[in-house]
Amino acid sequence: MPVPVLRFVLLYAAKARQPLRAVAKRTMPKEVLPSRRHTHHALDDAVEQAELFSNLMAWPGV
Repeated sequence: MPVPVLRFVLLYAAKARQPLRAVAKRTMPKEVLPSRRHTHHALDDAVEQAELFSNLMAWPGV
């Protein structure tokens, strides 16, 4: 059975009212992006993703 997954770009596209093909992490506003650097270490990257998710959930959108 597939596991449901929420993709950050889908959440951002909905809140930004942009088509999915127009969004990527580089198109997100700075206030949404995590303050941590992407290190390619699993634990660091998981924390970075959690911060991005939290920021997107708190962001009111456009």
